[in-house]
Amino acid sequence: MKLDRVDAYLVRFPLKKTYRMADAPVEHFDTVLVRMQSGGLSGWGEVFPGNEPLLTAAWSTSVYACLKDCLLPSLETNLTIDSAASLVERLQMIHGNRHAKAALDFAWWDLDAKMKKQPLHKVLGGVAGKDIEVGLSFDRFASPDDFLDEVKRAVDDGFRRLTLKIRPGWDLQVLGAVRSEHPTQMIQCDVEGTLDFDKHSDILYRFDDFMPALLEQPLAADEFVRHAMLQDVMRTTIALDESITTLHQAEIALDLRSAGVFCVKPGRVGGLTEAKAIHDAAKVGAVDCYAGSDILTSIGYRFVVAVASLPGFGLPTDYLPIEEYLVEDPGEPLRPVLKAEPPKKRPKETRESIEHHYDDHGNVIAEKVILHTGPNILEDHRRLVIELWNEPGIGFDPNVELIERFALQHDTVLG
Repeated sequence: MKLDRVDAYLVRFPLKKTYRMADAPVEHFDTVLVRMQSGGLSGWGEVFPGNEPLLTAAWSTSVYACLKDCLLPSLETNLTIDSAASLVERLQMIHGNRHAKAALDFAWWDLDAKMKKQPLHKVLGGVAGKDIEVGLSFDRFASPDDFLDEVKRAVDDGFRRLTLKIRPGWDLQVLGAVRSEHPTQMIQCDVEGTLDFDKHSDILYRFDDFMPALLEQPLAADEFVRHAMLQDVMRTTIALDESITTLHQAEIALDLRSAGVFCVKPGRVGGLTEAKAIHDAAKVGAVDCYAGSDILTSIGYRFVVAVASLPGFGLPTDYLPIEEYLVEDPGEPLRPVLKAEPPKKRPKETRESIEHHYDDHGNVIAEKVILHTGPNILEDHRRLVIELWNEPGIGFDPNVELIERFALQHDTVLG
């Protein structure tokens, strides 16, 4: 494929209300967009690591700087890219900077799908006709009553899965209140790596009491061994989120059995190419996946849904009602619809693991078989799902005038 032009944009979209990311307020939304053009068609990509380096070392301004100063110049001498794998190989000379690489990877996949006149999810290998179930996330509220009211609204709207962000002072009491009011709800607890295996064992082991579907990233991102040790002694399935940024890290987690679920954020791992490789490895290792997302325009969210269409993504996908946050959206939002199914009994899913007991020198001195509850033990006959689109690529051409109106910076490479 010979590219005629590649554009990179750093765009500041105004927000109607504050969004919380890593427990910090986001008052405006600086996102990075890439457009690739060839033969009259355009492919788009979007990443938003954050306005500041809160969840990863990247932030939007640094991602744009990498695109402008490093990645776009590396393409300038040869704008022929025959495959997603060849693009990845071309970008390998730049270490890290996965979000910047993802923006280009997304745009290539979208352009390729449009050239093939097929939807992005189909070209990626997604399951035809798959309904993408979605769930909501809830961070700290100023008022506990307002928080519980919003949770109730989500349950009434039909969201089966709720993710609660666990913060200091906003932890087990909040989880207990939600579980008390919604005893059969599928609840995930997202700790974002803020607990310590030695210092917070009293908190960690108490999560089992509330029967969460998943305990997401309880320990720091590099704690693969201790996550495995924790999974050995907990009934609740552990999900790794911040730990999974490359295929290599996913393989380490699989080898050590550090978790039963991976949260895969396609922008954070470097794009669709790497996300699909992580999915393939997880499927072989019998680890389920779900597609994670922070705030994105409707451009970026299409890539999250495309990843969620892959067969190994069996858990609800992150969803954000973007129209409640963005003043103007350059794309076309995907809105969930409520689908009712006949109630059915589902056997409790379990898996076995071995609990190891160690002496002071780290040697195993005893073993015990533990049965763990699976992530899908709570069944409901109603589901809020996103239906996959049939149009080529991401399904639409974004509003370029709107993007250029809010662009802070814009750089171009011409073929």
